[in-house]
Amino acid sequence: MHIFLHQDDLRRHDNKGLAGATSDGDTIPIYIDDPTIIDQTGRNKRAFRLNALHSLNDTYNEHNAQLHYYHGRTETILADLINDHDITAIHYNKGYRPTRRRIQQRIDELPVQTTPYKDRVSVEPDEPPAEYDTFSPFYQAWKQRHNPRPVTPALTELEELPSQPLPSPEDVQADLPSADETTALQRWADFRDNRMSTYKDKRDNVANPDAVSRLSPYYASGILSVRTVLHDVEQRIEQADDSSTITNYAKYRSELAWREFFIHVLYHNPSAVNDAYKDIGEIDWANNDDEITAWKHGKTGVPFVDAGIRELRQTGYMHNRLRQNVASFLTKHLMTDWRIGADFFAEHLIDHDVANNNGGWQWAASTGTDSVPIRIFNPVKQGKQYDENATYIKRWIPELRGLDPATIHDWVRMTPDERQTHDTAYPSPIINFDERYHQGKAMFQDALNN
Repeated sequence: MHIFLHQDDLRRHDNKGLAGATSDGDTIPIYIDDPTIIDQTGRNKRAFRLNALHSLNDTYNEHNAQLHYYHGRTETILADLINDHDITAIHYNKGYRPTRRRIQQRIDELPVQTTPYKDRVSVEPDEPPAEYDTFSPFYQAWKQRHNPRPVTPALTELEELPSQPLPSPEDVQADLPSADETTALQRWADFRDNRMSTYKDKRDNVANPDAVSRLSPYYASGILSVRTVLHDVEQRIEQADDSSTITNYAKYRSELAWREFFIHVLYHNPSAVNDAYKDIGEIDWANNDDEITAWKHGKTGVPFVDAGIRELRQTGYMHNRLRQNVASFLTKHLMTDWRIGADFFAEHLIDHDVANNNGGWQWAASTGTDSVPIRIFNPVKQGKQYDENATYIKRWIPELRGLDPATIHDWVRMTPDERQTHDTAYPSPIINFDERYHQGKAMFQDALNN
Protein backbone atom coordinates (compact mmCIF):
# COMPACT_ATOMS: atom_id res chain seq x y z
CA MET A 1 0.00 0.00 0.00
CA HIS A 2 1.01 3.59 -0.61
CA ILE A 3 0.65 6.60 1.64
CA PHE A 4 -0.17 9.99 0.21
CA LEU A 5 0.79 12.66 2.74
CA HIS A 6 -1.31 15.80 2.52
CA GLN A 7 0.57 18.89 3.71
CA ASP A 8 -0.15 22.32 2.20
CA ASP A 9 -2.35 20.77 -0.50
CA LEU A 10 -5.75 20.26 1.12
CA ARG A 11 -7.63 19.36 -2.02
CA ARG A 12 -8.46 16.44 -4.30
CA HIS A 13 -8.52 18.27 -7.66
CA ASP A 14 -5.32 18.71 -9.67
CA ASN A 15 -3.12 17.22 -6.97
CA LYS A 16 0.14 15.88 -8.45
CA GLY A 17 1.16 13.75 -5.48
CA LEU A 18 -2.27 12.22 -5.01
CA ALA A 19 -2.48 11.47 -8.73
CA GLY A 20 0.96 9.84 -8.65
CA ALA A 21 0.16 7.73 -5.60
CA THR A 22 -3.22 6.47 -6.81
CA SER A 23 -1.94 5.68 -10.30
CA ASP A 24 0.61 3.26 -8.91
CA GLY A 25 -1.23 1.28 -6.26
CA ASP A 26 -3.70 1.21 -3.37
CA THR A 27 -3.37 4.49 -1.49
CA ILE A 28 -4.04 5.79 2.03
CA PRO A 29 -4.51 9.59 2.20
CA ILE A 30 -3.28 10.98 5.51
CA TYR A 31 -2.66 14.32 7.23
CA ILE A 32 -0.25 14.71 10.14
CA ASP A 33 -0.65 17.67 12.47
CA ASP A 34 3.03 18.16 13.20
CA PRO A 35 3.80 20.31 16.29
CA THR A 36 6.67 22.01 14.46
CA ILE A 37 4.17 23.28 11.88
CA ILE A 38 1.46 24.07 14.43
CA ASP A 39 3.87 26.26 16.38
CA GLN A 40 4.48 28.37 13.26
CA THR A 41 0.81 28.76 12.32
CA GLY A 42 -1.36 31.60 13.59
CA ARG A 43 -4.72 30.98 15.20
CA ASN A 44 -6.81 32.16 12.23
CA LYS A 45 -4.99 30.02 9.70
CA ARG A 46 -5.07 27.05 12.11
CA ALA A 47 -8.85 27.37 12.33
CA PHE A 48 -9.19 27.82 8.56
CA ARG A 49 -6.95 24.81 7.92
CA LEU A 50 -8.91 22.62 10.34
CA ASN A 51 -12.12 23.57 8.53
CA ALA A 52 -10.39 22.63 5.29
CA LEU A 53 -9.43 19.23 6.71
CA HIS A 54 -13.07 18.53 7.60
CA SER A 55 -14.12 19.56 4.10
CA LEU A 56 -11.43 17.39 2.53
CA ASN A 57 -12.55 14.43 4.63
CA ASP A 58 -16.11 15.00 3.41
CA THR A 59 -14.80 14.88 -0.17
CA TYR A 60 -13.10 11.56 0.50
CA ASN A 61 -16.26 10.27 2.18
CA GLU A 62 -18.14 10.98 -1.04
CA HIS A 63 -15.78 8.50 -2.70
CA ASN A 64 -16.19 5.88 0.03
CA ALA A 65 -12.86 6.77 1.63
CA GLN A 66 -11.56 8.93 4.45
CA LEU A 67 -8.75 11.31 5.31
CA HIS A 68 -6.61 9.70 8.02
CA TYR A 69 -5.65 12.24 10.68
CA TYR A 70 -2.75 11.93 13.11
CA HIS A 71 -1.13 14.30 15.59
CA GLY A 72 2.61 14.06 16.20
CA ARG A 73 5.98 14.38 14.54
CA THR A 74 5.70 13.45 10.89
CA GLU A 75 8.59 11.01 10.71
CA THR A 76 7.46 9.24 13.92
CA ILE A 77 3.88 8.74 12.73
CA LEU A 78 5.07 7.51 9.34
CA ALA A 79 7.63 5.14 10.91
CA ASP A 80 4.89 3.63 13.09
CA LEU A 81 2.60 3.14 10.09
CA ILE A 82 5.42 1.48 8.15
CA ASN A 83 6.16 -0.86 11.06
CA ASP A 84 2.52 -1.78 11.69
CA HIS A 85 1.21 -2.07 8.13
CA ASP A 86 2.28 -3.12 4.68
CA ILE A 87 3.40 0.34 3.52
CA THR A 88 5.69 0.22 0.49
CA ALA A 89 5.85 3.86 -0.63
CA ILE A 90 5.19 7.42 0.53
CA HIS A 91 4.16 10.13 -1.91
CA TYR A 92 4.07 13.83 -1.04
CA ASN A 93 4.05 17.25 -2.67
CA LYS A 94 7.16 19.29 -1.98
CA GLY A 95 7.16 22.28 0.33
CA TYR A 96 9.90 24.88 0.13
CA ARG A 97 10.05 26.75 3.42
CA PRO A 98 12.86 25.68 5.75
CA THR A 99 10.68 23.76 8.21
CA ARG A 100 8.96 21.74 5.49
CA ARG A 101 12.29 20.96 3.86
CA ARG A 102 13.65 19.59 7.16
CA ILE A 103 10.56 17.42 7.64
CA GLN A 104 10.80 16.13 4.09
CA GLN A 105 14.46 15.27 4.55
CA ARG A 106 13.48 13.05 7.48
CA ILE A 107 10.67 11.48 5.40
CA ASP A 108 13.18 10.56 2.71
CA GLU A 109 15.30 8.75 5.32
CA LEU A 110 12.49 6.27 6.11
CA PRO A 111 12.99 2.65 4.92
CA VAL A 112 10.49 2.80 2.04
CA GLN A 113 10.38 4.39 -1.38
CA THR A 114 9.54 8.09 -1.20
CA THR A 115 8.41 10.18 -4.16
CA PRO A 116 8.19 13.99 -4.00
CA TYR A 117 6.24 16.00 -6.58
CA LYS A 118 6.30 19.57 -7.84
CA ASP A 119 2.80 20.79 -7.02
CA ARG A 120 2.79 24.10 -5.14
CA VAL A 121 4.76 25.94 -7.82
CA SER A 122 4.90 25.82 -11.59
CA VAL A 123 8.68 26.33 -11.64
CA GLU A 124 10.93 24.76 -9.00
CA PRO A 125 12.88 27.34 -6.96
CA ASP A 126 16.18 25.90 -8.17
CA GLU A 127 15.00 25.39 -11.75
CA PRO A 128 15.82 28.82 -13.24
CA PRO A 129 19.42 29.07 -14.44
CA ALA A 130 20.25 31.69 -11.82
CA GLU A 131 19.21 32.98 -8.43
CA TYR A 132 17.26 36.22 -8.81
CA ASP A 133 17.14 39.00 -6.23
CA THR A 134 14.62 41.20 -8.07
CA PHE A 135 11.31 40.25 -9.63
CA SER A 136 11.51 41.42 -13.25
CA PRO A 137 14.34 39.13 -14.44
CA PHE A 138 12.85 36.27 -12.46
CA TYR A 139 9.49 36.82 -14.15
CA GLN A 140 11.03 36.75 -17.61
CA ALA A 141 12.73 33.41 -16.86
CA TRP A 142 9.61 32.08 -15.12
CA LYS A 143 7.37 32.83 -18.11
CA GLN A 144 9.64 30.79 -20.35
CA ARG A 145 9.61 27.78 -18.02
CA HIS A 146 6.19 27.50 -16.39
CA ASN A 147 3.96 24.91 -18.03
CA PRO A 148 0.67 24.50 -16.19
CA ARG A 149 -0.87 21.13 -16.98
CA PRO A 150 -3.57 20.06 -14.50
CA VAL A 151 -3.87 16.41 -13.50
CA THR A 152 -6.83 14.32 -12.36
CA PRO A 153 -6.23 11.94 -9.43
CA ALA A 154 -8.05 8.61 -9.42
CA LEU A 155 -10.03 7.87 -6.27
CA THR A 156 -11.04 4.29 -6.90
CA GLU A 157 -8.22 2.61 -4.95
CA LEU A 158 -8.24 4.29 -1.54
CA GLU A 159 -7.59 2.17 1.52
CA GLU A 160 -8.31 2.67 5.22
CA LEU A 161 -6.29 2.29 8.41
CA PRO A 162 -6.97 3.08 12.07
CA SER A 163 -6.45 6.81 12.71
CA GLN A 164 -7.35 9.58 15.13
CA PRO A 165 -10.57 11.62 14.92
CA LEU A 166 -10.33 15.06 13.39
CA PRO A 167 -10.41 17.75 16.09
CA SER A 168 -13.56 19.84 16.30
CA PRO A 169 -13.53 23.16 14.43
CA GLU A 170 -12.05 26.04 16.41
CA ASP A 171 -13.85 29.25 17.33
CA VAL A 172 -11.98 32.41 16.39
CA GLN A 173 -13.02 36.04 16.31
CA ALA A 174 -12.25 36.46 12.60
CA ASP A 175 -15.06 35.83 10.14
CA LEU A 176 -13.52 32.95 8.18
CA PRO A 177 -14.56 32.13 4.60
CA SER A 178 -15.66 28.64 3.62
CA ALA A 179 -12.61 26.38 3.47
CA ASP A 180 -13.56 23.80 0.84
CA GLU A 181 -12.29 23.24 -2.67
CA THR A 182 -15.76 23.48 -4.24
CA THR A 183 -16.07 27.03 -2.93
CA ALA A 184 -12.50 27.80 -3.98
CA LEU A 185 -13.13 26.59 -7.53
CA GLN A 186 -16.42 28.49 -7.73
CA ARG A 187 -14.75 31.69 -6.52
CA TRP A 188 -11.99 31.25 -9.06
CA ALA A 189 -14.50 30.69 -11.86
CA ASP A 190 -16.45 33.79 -10.82
CA PHE A 191 -13.32 35.95 -10.77
CA ARG A 192 -11.99 34.45 -14.01
CA ASP A 193 -15.23 34.93 -15.91
CA ASN A 194 -16.41 38.24 -14.49
CA ARG A 195 -13.58 40.32 -13.03
CA MET A 196 -10.14 39.18 -14.19
CA SER A 197 -10.55 41.14 -17.44
CA THR A 198 -10.43 44.36 -15.38
CA TYR A 199 -7.99 43.19 -12.69
CA LYS A 200 -5.09 45.53 -13.48
CA ASP A 201 -7.42 48.49 -13.94
CA LYS A 202 -9.40 48.03 -10.72
CA ARG A 203 -7.25 46.02 -8.30
CA ASP A 204 -6.23 49.06 -6.22
CA ASN A 205 -9.83 50.11 -5.61
CA VAL A 206 -9.61 49.05 -1.98
CA ALA A 207 -13.22 49.98 -1.27
CA ASN A 208 -14.42 47.19 -3.57
CA PRO A 209 -13.64 43.71 -2.18
CA ASP A 210 -14.39 42.19 -5.58
CA ALA A 211 -11.68 44.21 -7.35
CA VAL A 212 -9.23 41.43 -6.45
CA SER A 213 -9.66 37.66 -6.45
CA ARG A 214 -9.40 37.17 -2.66
CA LEU A 215 -8.19 33.63 -3.37
CA SER A 216 -4.97 33.89 -1.37
CA PRO A 217 -6.28 31.83 1.61
CA TYR A 218 -7.00 28.97 -0.80
CA TYR A 219 -3.57 29.19 -2.42
CA ALA A 220 -1.83 29.31 0.98
CA SER A 221 -3.43 26.07 2.19
CA GLY A 222 -3.44 24.39 -1.22
CA ILE A 223 -7.23 24.23 -1.35
CA LEU A 224 -7.08 25.69 -4.86
CA SER A 225 -4.48 24.52 -7.37
CA VAL A 226 -2.34 27.35 -8.70
CA ARG A 227 -1.60 25.13 -11.68
CA THR A 228 -5.31 24.98 -12.58
CA VAL A 229 -5.57 28.75 -12.25
CA LEU A 230 -2.49 29.39 -14.39
CA HIS A 231 -3.76 27.00 -17.03
CA ASP A 232 -7.02 28.97 -17.21
CA VAL A 233 -5.17 32.28 -17.30
CA GLU A 234 -2.93 31.17 -20.14
CA GLN A 235 -5.95 30.01 -22.11
CA ARG A 236 -7.66 33.38 -21.60
CA ILE A 237 -4.54 35.25 -22.71
CA GLU A 238 -4.28 33.08 -25.81
CA GLN A 239 -7.96 33.52 -26.70
CA ALA A 240 -8.25 37.25 -25.96
CA ASP A 241 -8.48 39.53 -28.98
CA ASP A 242 -7.68 42.95 -27.51
CA SER A 243 -4.56 44.28 -25.81
CA SER A 244 -6.37 45.78 -22.80
CA THR A 245 -7.89 42.45 -21.80
CA ILE A 246 -4.60 40.64 -22.32
CA THR A 247 -2.85 43.21 -20.11
CA ASN A 248 -5.34 42.63 -17.32
CA TYR A 249 -5.02 38.85 -17.56
CA ALA A 250 -1.23 39.09 -17.66
CA LYS A 251 -1.21 41.26 -14.56
CA TYR A 252 -2.96 38.55 -12.59
CA ARG A 253 -0.47 36.02 -13.92
CA SER A 254 2.39 38.24 -12.74
CA GLU A 255 0.91 38.42 -9.25
CA LEU A 256 0.95 34.62 -9.08
CA ALA A 257 4.55 34.76 -10.26
CA TRP A 258 5.34 37.11 -7.34
CA ARG A 259 4.22 34.30 -5.04
CA GLU A 260 6.73 31.95 -6.67
CA PHE A 261 9.42 34.62 -6.68
CA PHE A 262 9.29 34.92 -2.89
CA ILE A 263 9.39 31.12 -2.61
CA HIS A 264 12.46 31.20 -4.88
CA VAL A 265 14.16 33.85 -2.71
CA LEU A 266 13.51 32.07 0.58
CA TYR A 267 14.54 28.70 -0.84
CA HIS A 268 17.97 30.09 -1.74
CA ASN A 269 18.20 32.17 1.46
CA PRO A 270 16.53 30.23 4.30
CA SER A 271 18.14 32.45 6.94
CA ALA A 272 15.98 35.31 5.61
CA VAL A 273 13.11 33.94 7.72
CA ASN A 274 14.69 35.80 10.64
CA ASP A 275 17.55 37.81 9.15
CA ALA A 276 17.62 40.69 6.69
CA TYR A 277 17.86 39.45 3.12
CA LYS A 278 19.80 42.53 2.04
CA ASP A 279 22.88 43.53 3.98
CA ILE A 280 22.25 47.24 4.52
CA GLY A 281 24.02 47.57 7.85
CA GLU A 282 22.78 47.69 11.43
CA ILE A 283 19.40 49.45 11.73
CA ASP A 284 18.81 51.23 15.03
CA TRP A 285 15.14 50.29 15.43
CA ALA A 286 13.18 52.40 17.93
CA ASN A 287 10.69 49.60 18.85
CA ASN A 288 8.50 51.83 21.06
CA ASP A 289 6.08 49.51 22.91
CA ASP A 290 3.24 52.06 23.10
CA GLU A 291 3.47 52.82 19.39
CA ILE A 292 3.59 49.12 18.49
CA THR A 293 0.49 48.46 20.63
CA ALA A 294 -1.38 51.32 18.94
CA TRP A 295 -0.38 49.99 15.52
CA LYS A 296 -1.52 46.45 16.39
CA HIS A 297 -4.96 47.71 17.43
CA GLY A 298 -5.56 50.17 14.60
CA LYS A 299 -5.30 53.22 16.84
CA THR A 300 -2.37 55.16 15.39
CA GLY A 301 -4.52 58.09 14.28
CA VAL A 302 -3.57 57.48 10.64
CA PRO A 303 -6.90 56.37 9.11
CA PHE A 304 -5.67 54.39 6.08
CA VAL A 305 -3.23 52.41 8.25
CA ASP A 306 -5.72 51.80 11.04
CA ALA A 307 -8.42 50.64 8.61
CA GLY A 308 -6.05 48.00 7.23
CA ILE A 309 -5.18 46.69 10.68
CA ARG A 310 -8.82 46.55 11.72
CA GLU A 311 -9.75 44.65 8.56
CA LEU A 312 -7.01 42.16 9.41
CA ARG A 313 -8.14 41.71 13.00
CA GLN A 314 -11.79 41.24 12.03
CA THR A 315 -11.42 39.08 8.93
CA GLY A 316 -7.93 37.56 8.89
CA TYR A 317 -7.37 39.23 5.53
CA MET A 318 -5.98 42.55 4.27
CA HIS A 319 -5.85 44.03 0.78
CA ASN A 320 -2.28 44.06 -0.54
CA ARG A 321 -2.28 47.83 -1.02
CA LEU A 322 -2.99 48.14 2.69
CA ARG A 323 -0.36 45.53 3.57
CA GLN A 324 2.25 47.70 1.88
CA ASN A 325 1.08 50.83 3.67
CA VAL A 326 0.79 49.39 7.17
CA ALA A 327 4.18 47.67 6.80
CA SER A 328 5.88 50.81 5.53
CA PHE A 329 4.31 52.88 8.31
CA LEU A 330 5.47 50.47 11.01
CA THR A 331 9.03 50.20 9.74
CA LYS A 332 9.60 53.73 8.40
CA HIS A 333 7.39 56.08 10.46
CA LEU A 334 7.30 54.08 13.70
CA MET A 335 10.86 52.86 13.07
CA THR A 336 9.95 49.37 14.26
CA ASP A 337 11.68 46.10 13.39
CA TRP A 338 9.93 44.40 10.46
CA ARG A 339 10.00 41.07 12.31
CA ILE A 340 7.49 42.41 14.84
CA GLY A 341 5.09 43.22 12.02
CA ALA A 342 5.73 39.93 10.23
CA ASP A 343 4.94 37.98 13.41
CA PHE A 344 1.73 39.96 13.89
CA PHE A 345 0.63 39.20 10.34
CA ALA A 346 1.51 35.54 10.82
CA GLU A 347 -0.73 35.38 13.87
CA HIS A 348 -3.76 36.90 12.12
CA LEU A 349 -3.59 36.15 8.38
CA ILE A 350 -5.69 33.30 7.02
CA ASP A 351 -3.49 33.33 3.93
CA HIS A 352 -0.21 33.39 5.82
CA ASP A 353 2.66 31.87 3.90
CA VAL A 354 6.17 32.20 5.29
CA ALA A 355 7.82 33.07 1.98
CA ASN A 356 5.25 35.65 0.89
CA ASN A 357 4.81 37.22 4.31
CA ASN A 358 8.55 37.44 4.83
CA GLY A 359 9.16 38.68 1.30
CA GLY A 360 6.49 41.35 1.57
CA TRP A 361 7.68 42.63 4.91
CA GLN A 362 11.33 42.74 3.94
CA TRP A 363 10.40 44.49 0.68
CA ALA A 364 8.49 47.13 2.66
CA ALA A 365 11.29 47.46 5.21
CA SER A 366 13.97 48.03 2.53
CA THR A 367 15.84 44.95 3.76
CA GLY A 368 14.50 42.69 0.99
CA THR A 369 14.21 42.49 -2.77
CA ASP A 370 13.03 46.03 -3.55
CA SER A 371 15.34 47.63 -6.13
CA VAL A 372 14.70 51.06 -4.55
CA PRO A 373 17.18 51.54 -1.66
CA ILE A 374 14.71 53.31 0.66
CA ARG A 375 11.01 53.29 -0.22
CA ILE A 376 8.56 55.05 2.10
CA PHE A 377 4.83 54.95 1.49
CA ASN A 378 2.74 57.99 2.41
CA PRO A 379 -0.50 56.52 3.80
CA VAL A 380 -2.22 59.92 3.69
CA LYS A 381 -1.55 60.34 -0.01
CA GLN A 382 -2.28 56.66 -0.69
CA GLY A 383 -5.57 56.89 1.18
CA LYS A 384 -6.68 59.80 -0.99
CA GLN A 385 -5.55 58.04 -4.15
CA TYR A 386 -6.99 54.57 -3.55
CA ASP A 387 -9.93 55.32 -1.23
CA GLU A 388 -11.01 58.75 -2.47
CA ASN A 389 -14.42 58.70 -0.79
CA ALA A 390 -13.05 57.07 2.38
CA THR A 391 -15.46 54.17 1.83
CA TYR A 392 -12.91 51.57 2.91
CA ILE A 393 -11.81 53.62 5.90
CA LYS A 394 -15.39 54.15 7.10
CA ARG A 395 -16.14 50.44 6.69
CA TRP A 396 -13.48 49.49 9.22
CA ILE A 397 -13.37 52.59 11.44
CA PRO A 398 -16.93 53.32 12.62
CA GLU A 399 -15.71 56.32 14.66
CA LEU A 400 -15.11 58.17 11.38
CA ARG A 401 -18.39 57.41 9.61
CA GLY A 402 -19.91 60.79 10.46
CA LEU A 403 -17.04 62.74 8.88
CA ASP A 404 -16.67 63.76 5.25
CA PRO A 405 -13.87 62.18 3.17
CA ALA A 406 -11.75 65.36 3.05
CA THR A 407 -11.75 65.60 6.84
CA ILE A 408 -10.82 61.93 7.19
CA HIS A 409 -7.93 62.17 4.73
CA ASP A 410 -6.68 65.40 6.33
CA TRP A 411 -6.88 64.02 9.87
CA VAL A 412 -3.13 63.68 10.16
CA ARG A 413 -2.53 67.23 8.89
CA MET A 414 -5.00 68.95 11.24
CA THR A 415 -4.04 70.81 14.38
CA PRO A 416 -5.20 69.35 17.71
CA ASP A 417 -7.80 72.13 17.99
CA GLU A 418 -9.17 71.33 14.54
CA ARG A 419 -9.50 67.64 15.37
CA GLN A 420 -11.22 68.49 18.63
CA THR A 421 -14.08 70.18 16.79
CA HIS A 422 -15.21 66.80 15.48
CA ASP A 423 -17.31 64.61 17.74
CA THR A 424 -15.44 61.32 17.40
CA ALA A 425 -13.60 58.88 19.64
CA TYR A 426 -11.01 58.30 16.94
CA PRO A 427 -7.53 59.17 18.28
CA SER A 428 -5.16 61.90 17.20
CA PRO A 429 -1.97 60.72 15.46
CA ILE A 430 0.44 59.11 17.91
CA ILE A 431 3.42 60.71 16.15
CA ASN A 432 4.33 63.87 14.32
CA PHE A 433 3.80 62.42 10.87
CA ASP A 434 6.17 64.63 8.88
CA GLU A 435 8.95 64.62 11.48
CA ARG A 436 8.90 60.86 11.65
CA TYR A 437 9.14 60.56 7.89
CA HIS A 438 12.48 62.35 7.99
CA GLN A 439 13.65 60.52 11.13
CA GLY A 440 12.79 57.15 9.64
CA LYS A 441 14.50 57.96 6.38
CA ALA A 442 17.60 59.12 8.26
CA MET A 443 17.61 55.87 10.29
CA PHE A 444 17.84 53.83 7.08
CA GLN A 445 20.36 56.17 5.48
CA ASP A 446 22.59 55.81 8.53
CA ALA A 447 22.42 52.01 8.20
CA LEU A 448 23.29 52.21 4.50
CA ASN A 449 26.22 54.54 5.10
CA ASN A 450 27.81 52.47 7.89
